[in-house]
Amino acid sequence: MQLRPEALRFVLAQGLPATIEVVGASMEPTIAQGAKVMVVAWPEGTERVGEIVLLATEGGVLLLHRVMHLFEEAGHAYVVHQGDASASEFAIVPREAVLGRMRSFAAPDARLSPTPERLDDAARARFARRRAACRVLVAARGAMSIFGLADRSFSKNFGRRFRALSRRVLG
Repeated sequence: MQLRPEALRFVLAQGLPATIEVVGASMEPTIAQGAKVMVVAWPEGTERVGEIVLLATEGGVLLLHRVMHLFEEAGHAYVVHQGDASASEFAIVPREAVLGRMRSFAAPDARLSPTPERLDDAARARFARRRAACRVLVAARGAMSIFGLADRSFSKNFGRRFRALSRRVLG
């Protein structure tokens, strides 16, 4: 049975943690497919770049990804996220799409969430490179909207090309 984002949002809003099993490979090697992780609410004002969050896409798919950047545009808050896997791409979602943040791995492992401070040197360097590329993406997106170029098809095409370039350059 598939976990519904609305049900998970309700549970987390009650202050209860939720344990979920990672079914995809977008966070490998940091979080292995099949790992069980503990997710808690992500209250407004506690957001931090580098945290791993659980978010729901427009199609209701749940993703466990790392926060690469936070920004506001036209009075709305947005989160740029990306998995740790080398093939993972940047994406931008409204802040409301984030259901919660990863607190730890579930028992018996019970390690804390792999925030940037807890990553090894190579993974921390990769995060820093990806974060820098993400800042460029957000700045370019903002410039496009200032000059009236941010129609949806142009923005999607730009984002796709930027992600392809960043994958080749940053790994």
